[in-house]
Amino acid sequence: MEAHSKLSEARRLYMFDELLLLPGLAKKSPKEIDASVHLDGINLSAPILSAPMDTVTESSMAISLASAGGLGVIHRNCTADQALDMIRKVKGAEAPDKGSTLDKEGKLAVGAAVSTNDVESAVRISAEADLIFTDVASFYNSKVISGTKRIMAETGRKMVIGNLGTKEGVIHAVNELGAENIAAIKVGMGGGSICITTDVTGVGSPVSFAVEEAAAALSELGLFGKIPIIADGGIRYSRDIAFSIALGASFAMLGNLLARCTESPGEVVIKEGKKYKVYWGMGSAEARAKRLALDRYQDSKGKDVDEGFKTQVPLEGSVQDLVSRLLAELKTTMGYVGAENIAEMQKLARIAVMKPREMKI
Repeated sequence: MEAHSKLSEARRLYMFDELLLLPGLAKKSPKEIDASVHLDGINLSAPILSAPMDTVTESSMAISLASAGGLGVIHRNCTADQALDMIRKVKGAEAPDKGSTLDKEGKLAVGAAVSTNDVESAVRISAEADLIFTDVASFYNSKVISGTKRIMAETGRKMVIGNLGTKEGVIHAVNELGAENIAAIKVGMGGGSICITTDVTGVGSPVSFAVEEAAAALSELGLFGKIPIIADGGIRYSRDIAFSIALGASFAMLGNLLARCTESPGEVVIKEGKKYKVYWGMGSAEARAKRLALDRYQDSKGKDVDEGFKTQVPLEGSVQDLVSRLLAELKTTMGYVGAENIAEMQKLARIAVMKPREMKI
């Protein structure tokens, strides 16, 4: 391809702020709508996962999120022993709510992120976590895929792979790993509120685009509806969850919103009488200083570039309150669209494009 033709053939990417869902024939009230989803045999009453970030998900977050019907994913910026300790705390916790996310033994379910460079730790963690997530900025990488194959071979377990951002990346990963070995695909690159991968490198895939690309890839392979898609990055409002599902996702993975909750592990700071939680990206200097998740953004012998930053977000309450609100708002949106469940939302939702709008957060 000649250089001058690239811009004329460039894809147009749309952000959530440019989208609008069109109303459909409402058939049920929001309270009657079913937003439950399945992930590798585990039923979630809320299609919400927590990001495996060290200022978002440790045992308290995972316990509260599973109790609220979602699923917590323990970060990997720690030793295998520390990760296992957090997993065991989740398993030992009470499951008080009817809609809690449970394993086959009736205990709270929990996921865990692993490094594709550390097979030994991944094998140990997979023995006790219900779901195993690869946690790299770009899964479209030969070394990462090879490492994932080794973990799958050693554990005999399906894995949630990601992140991916293009149709060809998804097709390549599925063909290399085998659809039967993939529990779900996590998509989106550079869209998180504290991620600066795209600002630094010029490379990225906004989650709205990435979801549609993944859905197109899985449809082409005859696997849409069989391998779930997880929208990861840039989810700021319940409407963003709805857009993601309308485009083909089954789940939304949250970082910023959950970092604001009491149960997040971020430090509490007080400024002008108001409480805030410390929140940083996994590519930030603060997270990379721990070195244990360094290869999330790079090979351990490669470049040394910050791809995230540190900030503070308002402390806003409990996970239960947040999930209850997001779920109620999502069901209201689904009702307007005319969808009674997640599969119908994916099929029936119609999207229009408009001028970006400003909303406060």
